[in-house]
Amino acid sequence: MKLKISLIGVGRFGKNHLRVLKELENKGLCTLYGVVDINTNTLEKIGKEYKVRTSTSIDSFLDKVDAVIIATPSNTHFEVCLKCLDYGKHVLVEKPLTTTYATAKELVQLAEKQRKILMVGHIFRYNKAVWKIKSLIDKKELGDIYYMFGHFMGLKDPRYDVGAVFNYAVHHIDIYNYLLDKMPEEVNCCCGYFLGRKNFEDLFILVLRYPSNIMGIIEGSWLPPGKYRNLTIVGSRKSVVSNLLEQKIEVYSSFISKCDGRLKAIFKGKVEIPVDFEEPLKLELLDFIKSIKTGKKPLADAKSGLNAVLIAEKALESAKLKRTVRII
Repeated sequence: MKLKISLIGVGRFGKNHLRVLKELENKGLCTLYGVVDINTNTLEKIGKEYKVRTSTSIDSFLDKVDAVIIATPSNTHFEVCLKCLDYGKHVLVEKPLTTTYATAKELVQLAEKQRKILMVGHIFRYNKAVWKIKSLIDKKELGDIYYMFGHFMGLKDPRYDVGAVFNYAVHHIDIYNYLLDKMPEEVNCCCGYFLGRKNFEDLFILVLRYPSNIMGIIEGSWLPPGKYRNLTIVGSRKSVVSNLLEQKIEVYSSFISKCDGRLKAIFKGKVEIPVDFEEPLKLELLDFIKSIKTGKKPLADAKSGLNAVLIAEKALESAKLKRTVRII
């Protein structure tokens, strides 16, 4: 019996879920039972193009499906997730899980009580370049990890539900947590409010300090031109530079060595590491389906989503207080 799924929200990223769900349906891996959105014009177009049931009410399909995918604005995630979990449905919700740690924790506890999968759309956990980098780290090929830095930014219409931290920073926060298998101990964050919206930062520069004094630096904004989705890992023996959009990786044999009592920069060349490109969203949805069918924990499980929300919340606290804030 095919898994019946309802998609709630077909806005910016929901349209990608719709496209991939139809691809998976055509392969016999699931059934897209219905699509929900508040925009009737959007639903009319989708109904004609994809030949799928549509509704403006979340309740319409809940008694007919096994699982839901939620791609609504971030400030609605708690309410929508709560309703779907109360119905006893498996849930995949786009990141962030919610916009506060308290509400995120409530959802995680409810999912555990209901014995249902609660998965969060931390899509870079399904990026094969990130998988390759994690393999290099786990095999100690880079030596000791000193620090990581990445950018998630580019000119884009600002969000009206969350600021840049909850929109962008959570991506690299989760990548760092995943790569290191650790939580940071403290955070220091600086935010910019250039567009004059007191509750929604347009820029953040965030520094996470992990155990063993590993540092993770993130810069994000919807102000600068271009599109940046990059990640660099600096190790004691080698470093990795990656373009996450293109899933390209370069490994640099570069490091600082002590020679005759002096520190000297050593560079022995670089190599490009091949990555078999696959669409992360498709891998993410396949993991969701497999987790429901087998009961196994998804890679982007509820705990990872909860941790990302906690760190993002602490980052905003740090920016407000203008000082370092402890996380754990």
